[in-house]
Amino acid sequence: MKSAENTATPNKKAGMIQKIISIAGFLLFSMFSTLQGNDVGQYGTAQWLTYAWLIGYALLAFLCLFNALRPLPPRVFITLAGVTFALALFRASQIDWSQPLFCFTAPKEFADRNPAGNETGGLVIMTLWLLLVWWANKKFFRSQR
Repeated sequence: MKSAENTATPNKKAGMIQKIISIAGFLLFSMFSTLQGNDVGQYGTAQWLTYAWLIGYALLAFLCLFNALRPLPPRVFITLAGVTFALALFRASQIDWSQPLFCFTAPKEFADRNPAGNETGGLVIMTLWLLLVWWANKKFFRSQR
């Protein structure tokens, strides 16, 4: 007797991979967006920057959810990955390398003085996730041919 995995067509496998990655992205970035609200009190982040991060993570979460329901062309994700990577490079140029880099490896007072490290890390995570969704969507659309 064949297992269900062996009988799945390439279209179904690619579709499942695409949906799983998209739903996981929705959950991950929804969680990230909810965590942004504490940055003003915890790290002294400017209110506008906190809102920018919250909106950025929320938009990515909803984009992933939409993609799970109705797959978007891969070029959408590779374009956004390029944008987030460019932003990561820009923010990385503002890191004070004489201070500890990430708040979870440094006392609070260092995290307050060097938020660019955390923000660059967030942008790199967004870039990597967008590349993962791009790969999954590319695979899905190729299987549809």
